Amino acid sequence: MAKPATQPKDRKTAVAAKPAPARGRPAKPAQRPRDAAATAERILQSAIAEFAENGYAGARIDAIARGADANMRMLYHYFGSKDALYIRVLETVFNDIRVQEQRLKLNNMAPLEAMIKLFDFTYSHFAANPLFIRILASENLLGAKFLTRSKRVSTLSSPLLLAIKEVLSRGEKEGVFRRGIDPLQLYVSMVAMSYVHISNAPTLSHLFGTNLSSPSWRAQRRRHATEMMIAFLGFVAPR
Repeated sequence: MAKPATQPKDRKTAVAAKPAPARGRPAKPAQRPRDAAATAERILQSAIAEFAENGYAGARIDAIARGADANMRMLYHYFGSKDALYIRVLETVFNDIRVQEQRLKLNNMAPLEAMIKLFDFTYSHFAANPLFIRILASENLLGAKFLTRSKRVSTLSSPLLLAIKEVLSRGEKEGVFRRGIDPLQLYVSMVAMSYVHISNAPTLSHLFGTNLSSPSWRAQRRRHATEMMIAFLGFVAPR
């Protein structure tokens, strides 16, 4: 007769010998940390395009997030609110032009060369950045409502006006510029000659039956505006 199977003497020992069941879900592999700076920059560039296309009121935060391949949570994490993001857009586009103006190093050039260099840059910058023109127009329609809320923007233009003033002063002393030219008036004139034919191209083209967006007309415009500026400066070639 077969003997009954031998039972373990210590039941606790037998239970302990079994493998412990896994607790919880298996750990997921660690994700690569997000590049915060790159994500914020994508959101900012998407916001520039969205605000330029639709203005502040028409711009949609969800569209900005989609355009940046981000989500709403990330957008609000980096920028806080729609207002704050729009102000950052304004600061970015104005800082961009101011930084590039400083790189011209106008004080190292002869007076006329410096003024032509500044105007050529201003003209080219507006021509190459239609989004900047649209954002500028949109904020003007709002009466600079958001621009005035930025402490940063108000400090950006002072170095430019000081540089223009220094160049004009040298030009006066050398006898190549007429006296009494106001730096701000001169710069506003430069902006107007670089800006209006682009911002108003559709209406002016229709009214006068001329394509103001054609490369040939734009080239003529650049030459004409440069000649006007030189004449305004009262340039006299040194003898």
